[in-house]
Amino acid sequence: TKAKIRVRVPAWAAKAMPILVNGVPAAIGQPGTYVTLNRRWSEGDTITFTLPMGFKLTRYEGIERNPGHERYALEYGPILMAIMGGKQEAVLAMQPEKLIAKLHPKAGSPLHFTIAGNDRYEFLPYWQIQNEVFTCFPVIGPTEVMDSVAESCK
Repeated sequence: TKAKIRVRVPAWAAKAMPILVNGVPAAIGQPGTYVTLNRRWSEGDTITFTLPMGFKLTRYEGIERNPGHERYALEYGPILMAIMGGKQEAVLAMQPEKLIAKLHPKAGSPLHFTIAGNDRYEFLPYWQIQNEVFTCFPVIGPTEVMDSVAESCK
């Protein structure tokens, strides 16, 4: 039977997404688009793809902004990540663009990430938070900015 099947590639996809039919490359979809597979289909045909997940930082623009103390949300694909580990506000002394390169999966804990060189904090999906102290908008900035944040937290 000839038919068109449209496969959505979500806008949050980190890169182009190869789509296979019966294990053979059939198309490549770009983030935020649909791919149309127009062919004669047979019983047992399979469509496979892997959603390309990646990290993205988004600057916090909410009402509780503190000038000079930039906050960022971390997303992994469509998942909002929370950071936990401290008893007070999460403060990461680094350039925001360097954070993503320092994230590493935590062994035995799917969707949990640690920060290389900083064993104090852990990122995990917001929906997994129960009663822990957390934030979805940690302060991230260079060391000199973090020194002033530390003073204001005392």
